[in-house]
Amino acid sequence: MARRRLEAAIHAGKDIEEGKDWPSHFDKVDLFKELPFEKVRDGVYSLQFSFDSKVLAVGYGNGGVEFLDSTTYETIHECKASRYGGLAITSMKFNPKQQDVMFAGSSDGAVYACYLDKGTYSEIIKERGNEINCLDFSALGLTFATAGKDLDIRIYDTKTLKVVKTYKGYHYDTPPDQQDRCHAARIFALKYHPDNDDIFVTAGWDNHLKIWDARSSDGVKRTIAGPHVCGDSLDIDGYKILTGSWCAKRSLQIYDYSEGKLEQNITFPDTGQGEFLYCAQFCDNDVVLAGGSGTNSVQAINTKTQKCLGAIKMEKPVQAMDSTLGGRLFAVGGADNCLRIGKLAC
Repeated sequence: MARRRLEAAIHAGKDIEEGKDWPSHFDKVDLFKELPFEKVRDGVYSLQFSFDSKVLAVGYGNGGVEFLDSTTYETIHECKASRYGGLAITSMKFNPKQQDVMFAGSSDGAVYACYLDKGTYSEIIKERGNEINCLDFSALGLTFATAGKDLDIRIYDTKTLKVVKTYKGYHYDTPPDQQDRCHAARIFALKYHPDNDDIFVTAGWDNHLKIWDARSSDGVKRTIAGPHVCGDSLDIDGYKILTGSWCAKRSLQIYDYSEGKLEQNITFPDTGQGEFLYCAQFCDNDVVLAGGSGTNSVQAINTKTQKCLGAIKMEKPVQAMDSTLGGRLFAVGGADNCLRIGKLAC
């Protein structure tokens, strides 16, 4: 959500210059484009639009990273080549301080800097013994954080790439009075608050949301029981936290950030196979996007009316999604050998 705050500011300036007025409601989902790719890429594990919405980054299951033009969907660069036996690119974020540089986290424990202008990459961090499932930049981009298999949360200085703080995960020797201050199972989602450079939220397999303040030594300021998160299915908008859980029912929920309580269950239509979400995001006009393996689709749902506005359907589970322009353009990928582009429209 911090990324979309900067994105919105960029587009707001352009719209004022061009005299554009965005619609105040959505009532349908349009499938805009289908982009098949080779089976050897092992599916899509992460997606990310650039701040100006002109570029879509695609992270593949075999370690490849590709930049696509979001107008033509032609390849700009394959900056990190796919390779047989490569491990998945699980999380990608553009750097707010250098918007032509994107950081990509991998299941091999590495963070790669991918350079949009040159079409090259370099390994900048190696977390040995870890599998990085998620990373995010703070709102101002001065720091970024990673989390994953080893349960530790590491905060890095963006400029020096040095660890400035580590919050340790649960281990067998963790004192009982500190066990609620750490994650006890794999972490799959991490999001900085869009309005505070020190606050971020994490979630994973241990069925808890944790709200952190990087200014404190212990980190955790609130723990909220509930969500079983297995992918990039965590988003923040003001005092609302959106979660998508990998469970059969009541998978899509909004929690109150300040009260630490469940605020709303959002109806996610399924076909009798359960919901089982891997991704979820806030969009404009009271709409959220969410998808996973229960329905093999991404669905757009109005949180006020609980009405499903439409869906982008896949043959296999949805593993990755990202939206831009408040949801007016979004990308969906997963175990299919096809990337699909959708639009929220009125």
